[in-house]
Amino acid sequence: MQSFPFKARLSQPGHYRRVFDGPNVKVSSKAFLLLAAENNDGLSRIGIIVAKKNIRLASRRNRIKRIIREQFRLSTLRRSMDLVVLARSPADKLDNPAVWQDIARLWDQINATADRRWAG
Repeated sequence: MQSFPFKARLSQPGHYRRVFDGPNVKVSSKAFLLLAAENNDGLSRIGIIVAKKNIRLASRRNRIKRIIREQFRLSTLRRSMDLVVLARSPADKLDNPAVWQDIARLWDQINATADRRWAG
């Protein structure tokens, strides 16, 4: 498995704050909320929030984060953006393939919405 480079992560509170304060695009499902803000770095970055309040067991929180990171690493976003993925409590009930499909659908939605929103 390839590594997930540090430069592909939102690593500071200011990075998260910028996405939370002014997301250009929001897409969601029952299990996840995805916020995106355009950046000019030429590289998309991701931050993942899985609250203990929503998913109690650490092993399940880590499983969700691993799947999201791998899906991000393998996906191709058409625009450079900062993303924050928030897991909701129904994510705990999904098995691995269901999480994978749900996140893949959100990537497709974020690409389509970003293309419409940032076109021009």
